[in-house]
Amino acid sequence: MFNTLQKSIIIVGMCLAQTSLAQKSNVTVDNKNLDEVIVTANKTDQKQSQTGKVVTILSDSILQKYQSQTLGELLTRQAGFMVVGSQNTYGTNQDVYLRGASTGNTLILIDGMPVYDPSGISSNFDLNMITVAECDRIEILKGAQSTIYGSDAVAGVINIFTKKGKTDKTIGGNASVNAGTYNTLRATLGLNGAFEKGYYNVQYTRLSSRGFSAANDQLGNQNFDNDGIRQNNILANIGYNISKNLQLKLRAVINGYKTDVDAGAFKDEKDFTINQKFSLYAVGLNYVQKKGKLTFNYGYSKSERRFVDDSTSIEKGAFNKYVTQFYGGDTHYAELYESLQIHPNINLLVGSDFRFANTSQTYESYSAYGKYSSPPIGTDTAHTSIFSVYASGLIKTKVNFFLELGARYNNHSLYGDNFTYSFNPSYLIDDQFKVFVNLSSGFKAPTLYQLYSPYGNKTLNPEKSVSTEAGIQIFSKDKSSNIRVVYFDRNLRDVIYFQSLSKDPYGRYINFDKQHDYGWEVEGKVQLNKVNLWANVTLLQGAITTRIEKKDTTYNNLFRRPESVINFGIGYTISSKLYVSTNVHSVGKRLESVYGTGIVTLTPYTTIDAYADYKFTKNFKAYIDLKNITNELYFDVYGYNSRKFNFMAGLSMSF
Repeated sequence: MFNTLQKSIIIVGMCLAQTSLAQKSNVTVDNKNLDEVIVTANKTDQKQSQTGKVVTILSDSILQKYQSQTLGELLTRQAGFMVVGSQNTYGTNQDVYLRGASTGNTLILIDGMPVYDPSGISSNFDLNMITVAECDRIEILKGAQSTIYGSDAVAGVINIFTKKGKTDKTIGGNASVNAGTYNTLRATLGLNGAFEKGYYNVQYTRLSSRGFSAANDQLGNQNFDNDGIRQNNILANIGYNISKNLQLKLRAVINGYKTDVDAGAFKDEKDFTINQKFSLYAVGLNYVQKKGKLTFNYGYSKSERRFVDDSTSIEKGAFNKYVTQFYGGDTHYAELYESLQIHPNINLLVGSDFRFANTSQTYESYSAYGKYSSPPIGTDTAHTSIFSVYASGLIKTKVNFFLELGARYNNHSLYGDNFTYSFNPSYLIDDQFKVFVNLSSGFKAPTLYQLYSPYGNKTLNPEKSVSTEAGIQIFSKDKSSNIRVVYFDRNLRDVIYFQSLSKDPYGRYINFDKQHDYGWEVEGKVQLNKVNLWANVTLLQGAITTRIEKKDTTYNNLFRRPESVINFGIGYTISSKLYVSTNVHSVGKRLESVYGTGIVTLTPYTTIDAYADYKFTKNFKAYIDLKNITNELYFDVYGYNSRKFNFMAGLSMSF
């Protein structure tokens, strides 16, 4: 199947490439310029065509069309992604798998600053905490990016830029409301504008949904209850020009939700809830120089998760009558970097950052045997820090050959030193054909849970990777259309692995295995007058090598990650007021390891969505988003329901 799909994507790629090159320069596009300036690739303004790194941009015009969806839904339709949980009931864990890498190996940034949940097993950030309504733009940077972004950037980086105040009016605002299936209601209200020396923005979003049963009722007659969500998000930021060259930025994100969960696969639970909170407070300074910019950022974030399984309803077979769990953590992040043009053709980035994280965790339960409390984890002992320095250079030539080189030194408070590097040459021919190769390394530091939990091991080393990418990208003359084909290969060593034991504590984390993942990505966008087409195909293979009885054993461990994912869409601008589109999302077979059952195969599925919006005026529109219109039934997580046919309809305006 892998070889067949390889041939298919080559044929599709050639067709899209021919169409892309044939485009005329006078085409009008909703997202007008695919060669827009990006920031994430090198922490400096740079045209997308002038970097050898693989970057995808979700601009404001795209986000405006999908503001009724979650971030997980939006990301899972991008090349290389599988966001497990995005199609389940609201509040489900959003497990991000990018190019087959496990959760926690894709770094999430908010306005350029890393965000984590330091209390989690993988320390990955909960995407449920941010709604599309709070996003102004998203930049996705693929491949190992630890040289510039440090720990966790093994598979790539997702940089979420939040909405900021407009500078062209004293006061303005935005409002939207949408409602739909499962008694879902989402509303957003924001105010923004400018004053003499700066800008401001404040926004509130409310989401509520009755939801549906997270667990699948195999018998269909067990009266499983609905699992809903109640969420409140606050976003605020302000920018102030202290002088002509010095700007101060203040940002705050205060989000939280309470959701109902079930006992497990195929198992209902009527009084089990999770209350999750996240807050981020950040300050930044930008000093613009004649040939560069000096940037300082500091951020403090706090995460809390509280689980309560009450005793008002005790399910059949339940061991505990009452359970309460708390997981909390704090992070501090500070960085200072300089982006400097030392020569008309050479840009240099030098910087340093410091990260500190701690966690506190408690567990308490009551059963027929009485009260049980696990040994608590406290912030006074469960903490780590990483200090890093890095440098990266971008060399441009008159013949459009670009070379990016970088290196980073890291010092961890427990395991000590490690290094990463990057080497990214690219060549742009006639401003329409780009060839690129990326060779880079990455690392993921052990999480606080892996170090300090009852299963923890303070001698763990970081997971280390070496990634290779090679590809081509073809642009139309006006950059309105493009096709990109990429081969990626990632080798990971010192994989952190949970080893089961026959005696207390019955398990521990160790460095044990080697992981090798590889595959293809093909993605393209084509504008044909009033019709725009987009498509992507991801092919993935991978295996882990473990040593069992003194022999190497290799097997597929990419659980929940499909061998193939295909996305295809077509949009049509019927008039200046009416736009319609449809999306097809097709996921190949996946494997899943189920406790007590073994390895199960999750069947392939295909969903079809449709969207339409109508602009009454330039700033006021109505829209409807129909999802899974064929009512496809499938599992992304074995034993847990995915959404059947559902819809959201709404109104949005700005003033």
